[in-house]
Amino acid sequence: MLYLEGKPVKEYKKPLTRRIFNVCLVFTIVLCITMGAIGFVVFQRSMMKQYEMNLSDIIELAESRIDVEDLEKCGETYTRSEKFEELSAFFDQVRESYSLDHIALTKPVKEGDKYDVIQFMSGLTEPEKRGEAVVSDSPIPYLGDRIGFVFPAELLPQIYAEFLYNENIKFITVKSDYGNTYRGAVTVRKDDGTPVALLTAGISLEFIEETRSHYLRIALLATIVLSLVFITIMILWLRKHVITPLSRIENAAGEFEEKSRYERDPNVLVMNLPELHTGDELESLSEALSTMSVRMKNYVEDLVKSAQTVDNLRQDLEFSKKQAMQFSELAIKDALTGIRNKTGYDKEVEKVIKGLERGDTQFGVAMIDLNDLKKINDEYGHDKGNIAIKNLCRLVCTTFEHSPVFRIGGDEFAVILKGSDYDRVEELIGTFNERVDKISKDESLDFWDRTSAAIGYALYTEGRDFVYDDVFKRADEAMYARKNEMKAARE
Repeated sequence: MLYLEGKPVKEYKKPLTRRIFNVCLVFTIVLCITMGAIGFVVFQRSMMKQYEMNLSDIIELAESRIDVEDLEKCGETYTRSEKFEELSAFFDQVRESYSLDHIALTKPVKEGDKYDVIQFMSGLTEPEKRGEAVVSDSPIPYLGDRIGFVFPAELLPQIYAEFLYNENIKFITVKSDYGNTYRGAVTVRKDDGTPVALLTAGISLEFIEETRSHYLRIALLATIVLSLVFITIMILWLRKHVITPLSRIENAAGEFEEKSRYERDPNVLVMNLPELHTGDELESLSEALSTMSVRMKNYVEDLVKSAQTVDNLRQDLEFSKKQAMQFSELAIKDALTGIRNKTGYDKEVEKVIKGLERGDTQFGVAMIDLNDLKKINDEYGHDKGNIAIKNLCRLVCTTFEHSPVFRIGGDEFAVILKGSDYDRVEELIGTFNERVDKISKDESLDFWDRTSAAIGYALYTEGRDFVYDDVFKRADEAMYARKNEMKAARE
């Protein structure tokens, strides 16, 4: 048990000191790792850029020394000319001078459906010329040797394609017998563009890999040291300036809670807070709590009086909300059919347009128009016309159960196709037409009950539709086309 000014302090499940320690530790580690990673990435990219520039200069220098015609002739006859020997000596010199993993001229070939690589020349170090310091068990290749076996089989088609189509220097990181190598390659071509050889040069990435290991060790050590220093300073400072003042405020609040728990006398509701001279938010908090406790006794009396008023206001507010909801529903509800009207349709269209702006293109529109409404109204009365409209509304709603249906005109309905209705639209359109055809031909029904309607639909199609109205117009046109078909069939 800890003590502060002679009074016992509670033992916390999650002490603030421990949480501060954890937060500081995580913050310091994340900061060190982030800064270290950023520093290494910058260093690595800078080094890779420098490697790329060096390889470009080396490859361009080597390419300028190549007599393409002579090289091609040597490759055909497997005979080393004087120029070939000079170029080979130059490659050896370049290999030694720039500490390259390799510099070589090869010719990838395709024979039937098989790929291979023919050696022209490679730059050799002095130990390699003496048969020493060879990393792999394979002998050093010379002019005319087939060396495709040293490459992975799946890599040979890529090398062959690189040889045929590579116009500029291409850089990649590859694994070799020497370790990871940054390799540059360019195709040596004749004046007419015919590829003759593939010139490659590579630099070892060993320096960067060693630097990375060294860098990580230093970063780890720095993280540990900085974490300990930062956490120690933070905890000492927070204990003095935050935790101790907070504990004193907590003790005062606890005493206040005990003496006011069942107290009915407002005069007792005064908190005895210690005087703090920290000059920060904690001092302000202490003063605010003290002022709050003095005023609390006045608030208690006012709250009791206000309770009834608040309850009355709450009841009035709930009543107003119910009325507002009823008015809102009436504003968008069609009085005859009970479904949403043109106003409700316009609001739903606004939602679809906003969804379209967000990339939600899974929607469509179906338009339905009742046939012979004018004839029903003229010959049988408007009450029978209303029955016909309700019959069609019921038929549309039961067909498209998962999409909103709207009455947007006297005899015109619209459906915004969504969900499973969108996925099964053709099936549902067929079902609707079958039901209409069956009902309209049922002679046992009154004329106004023989529902006849034309339907047309359109789904949003990217590249064809740009706004909602494009889909609506196509659906409307399809509906009128169907209406004309039905009219022609009746005649």
